[in-house]
Amino acid sequence: MRINCLSCGHKMDLGDAYDDFEGQVRCLCRSLLEIRTKEGKLKSIRLADITPRPAAKSRRMEGAAAN
Repeated sequence: MRINCLSCGHKMDLGDAYDDFEGQVRCLCRSLLEIRTKEGKLKSIRLADITPRPAAKSRRMEGAAAN
């Protein structure tokens, strides 16, 4: 089975392992696609909703003497 990435258009060959599948597939462009297939046919495809993570806070030692 072949699908096109909704973000960049890259053509992906998923093979027979995805004939009956529901889940996520990552493209070379790093986009995450949610797909659903049945009997070797694509039933639905969409870009996965990815909630951005908050930026990591720096870990400074409180009370450390500045040099």
